[in-house]
Amino acid sequence: MSDLGQPWRVFLSHTGDMRRWPADRSWVTAAEDAVKRLRHAPVDMAYFAADDRPPAKLCVSLVENCDLYVGIIGTRYGSPVRDDPERSYTELEFDTATALGKRRLVYLVDEAAAQLAADAGDAGAAGAVPALDPWAARQTAFRQRVLDSGLTATLVTSPAQVEAGLVQAIAQLMLADAVEASPVGTSAMPAPAPLRVPRQLPPEAAAFINRVHHFQRLSELLAAPDDRRAFVGVISGPAGVGKTSFAVHVAHGVRDQFPDGQLYVDFRGYSPQPPLSAEEALDRFVRALGADDARIPTGLHGLGELYRYLLDGRRVLVILDNALNVDQVRALLPPPGCAAIVTTRGPLSGLVVQDGATRITLEPLEPIHAEALLRTLTSAGLGQPAVDGTNDDPPSVPGDPVAALARQCGYLPLALRIAAEQATLSGLSLAELVDELADARGRLDALAGLDEDPGSAVRTVFSWSYRNLSEPLRRAFRLLALHPGGELPTAAAAALLGIPTAAAGRTLDSLVAFSVLERPSRGRYRFHDLVREYAAERLGADEPADDRRDALDRELDWYLRAADAADRVLAPQRRHVPVDAPLPAVPTTAFGGHDAALAWCDAERHNLTAMTELAAATARPVAAWKLALAPVTFFKRRHFDTDWLAASEIAVAAARAAGDVAAEAWALTNVGGACLTLGHLDRAWEVYEESLAGARRTGDQVGEAMTLSNLGELALELGRHDQALSFGQQARDLWRALGSRDRDEAFVLRDAIAPAYLARGQYDDALRAYHEAYDLCRGTDLQAEGLILRDLGHVHLAMGNAAEASADYERSLVVHQTSGDRVGEANTLRALATARLTLDDAAGAQGALLQALAILREQDHLAEADAVLATLRELGLHTGDA
Repeated sequence: MSDLGQPWRVFLSHTGDMRRWPADRSWVTAAEDAVKRLRHAPVDMAYFAADDRPPAKLCVSLVENCDLYVGIIGTRYGSPVRDDPERSYTELEFDTATALGKRRLVYLVDEAAAQLAADAGDAGAAGAVPALDPWAARQTAFRQRVLDSGLTATLVTSPAQVEAGLVQAIAQLMLADAVEASPVGTSAMPAPAPLRVPRQLPPEAAAFINRVHHFQRLSELLAAPDDRRAFVGVISGPAGVGKTSFAVHVAHGVRDQFPDGQLYVDFRGYSPQPPLSAEEALDRFVRALGADDARIPTGLHGLGELYRYLLDGRRVLVILDNALNVDQVRALLPPPGCAAIVTTRGPLSGLVVQDGATRITLEPLEPIHAEALLRTLTSAGLGQPAVDGTNDDPPSVPGDPVAALARQCGYLPLALRIAAEQATLSGLSLAELVDELADARGRLDALAGLDEDPGSAVRTVFSWSYRNLSEPLRRAFRLLALHPGGELPTAAAAALLGIPTAAAGRTLDSLVAFSVLERPSRGRYRFHDLVREYAAERLGADEPADDRRDALDRELDWYLRAADAADRVLAPQRRHVPVDAPLPAVPTTAFGGHDAALAWCDAERHNLTAMTELAAATARPVAAWKLALAPVTFFKRRHFDTDWLAASEIAVAAARAAGDVAAEAWALTNVGGACLTLGHLDRAWEVYEESLAGARRTGDQVGEAMTLSNLGELALELGRHDQALSFGQQARDLWRALGSRDRDEAFVLRDAIAPAYLARGQYDDALRAYHEAYDLCRGTDLQAEGLILRDLGHVHLAMGNAAEASADYERSLVVHQTSGDRVGEANTLRALATARLTLDDAAGAQGALLQALAILREQDHLAEADAVLATLRELGLHTGDA
């Protein structure tokens, strides 16, 4: 079938005589009328008379491309196929539809009806009487074959019966499609089509020490799905003990048992940046599973419901890494059939006690296994097979430098890997490295007063690794600790370090080679959380304050300029933040188009938030308010309404701190917009009034007009129609005075002025305002065009002119389909149904509502879909018949 809600191609199969009788309205005409009334497209061989393909090939091609086959089988056999004279073209069409598994509706014309029409003098019917057909026996056999095929073939005596039957049958098929897309009920969550199979597992660590007993236990538990609940494994242990590596190793080992995908998220539970919330993690997961941006709900409850729905009946493994507390994790526990592995430094006892999780606690490696890892890494390099962790490795001997080095590393895998890498790169003997590490550790411990614990061992190894870097790499290592987010793109690092992007890439890759930086994907880098802590310590001790300040200024400047560049691609006519010339050594960022700009915003979403918060926290108010407002279009496009509100709140505080009243007013407008979107109408009114006062105080006419327009829209929401009209007219006067603001004027006409007139019953004024809005934005904003045409239909319907309203709605549908506004298309179809009911066209209304139902279910607008379904029931169409 075609996409949900889209018109079908309905192939009408019949012999030529079926188009010639009855004389007043033929069988084919009745079928075409039925198909068109339900907003589908009839397809008939007669439409392709000029096609140069052989008729048989044309027949097959048209049937192949149809969504529904309708056979109107008369009493005359028709023309035999030129290259297959044993069957007619009508038989060929039926056989092709059957072979392709097309849905088929068949109507058999009653022979007696043909004879009666012929006797009454209908010339077309006379030619259809079986007695005059030389192939009558073949037709009788074909009709019997149709009856024997298992299809429900309806015997009809008049074209009116064909029309009525087709309307009802096609409507039921449409309803069945919509119902199949999502189970009926307000709590049902329609899965996206096609569902994605996420493959988010990080790569395995090289030369992994396989903790055999833990591995076997966890793998066996994961391999035995429980129909009552999902398996949850909690891997706990100290920092650097290898919890993430172990979880990833196990996940790779069992991933074939989870064919529907693997999800991974780092909760940042022990990172200097804020921990990831359950809501943010759910948002990432539902997108990875295929949910469309515009269909993703806000709030923990809605996201959790959609997440569990998308996983229902699937086998997906979920890795929840670096969890800080139970609240982060519980909402992401998958449904039965799936499994979750959680890593944490804490106990997370609630998961064990309340959710039945199985705990596996990792300790530092046994000495023999730690030594085996060191031997593998230092003698054979990181490309060798994983160490199996059995007791078959050679025991250490007194004075063995491998044993000494393992002991100095506290037998922690993270420290062992860094030490081994340094040993490989330094060229010194292991004994020399042991002595050097012992000296460094003594100095560091004396300075910090640390105990002999695993954390002390790791910190000592870091100090030793740090001293072996060249000075440029040491500087890069510590400056990277300024980055407050998670993954860092190469260009941002270039700005931070004040070097060209290519040089930054080489520097970052060198740090990866020294095992002090990770590269999770091409062009993106991150610290292990313990390494970040050490880098931040060295930053404070070794980097001059002025250099730290300049580096952070450069990174903030890069993010601001990149966010602004993306916004100018996403919304070129929007008001943009003012951006000065770039600071020295800050690379430029350009985007090739809409998709590239949106992809960058997606990748940097959390970094943008973190950088905005850092700018505010470090007394950089100008950078803070600009960086907060630059990505507003992205927040709105992706429906990140809480992000929009949080960023706007920061912008307000930062603008006040900077003493910039105009910026404050602009930021308040954004707070109001986010509040209006989230349904916080009283708060929206308060901040809009504040914004208006600020814009007028500073003479910011653009800001004043924007806020007046927003107040008009909000007043309509609150039912204050006179006030909405007043605000709208004031905004329009300002846009006209400013000049070259056609789009802005169109929006205030459509959002405030015209609907206020309509609400007050001033229909002619409303029509005039909507027509003016349409003329102003025509050719520049397809979505607005479609909405305005629908609004014109509303006015005409309110005036009692249903035919004019129906025409407006049809024009609106064409524009919605061109712009890709599916929800707008569904809402317009609902309006069209109302107009058609007013015109006593119940079938036309039914067809429009069925298309709307399919779209609304596909787009997860469930409450509206249920309302449409209720209306269809009132029109006599029930799901039980589908």
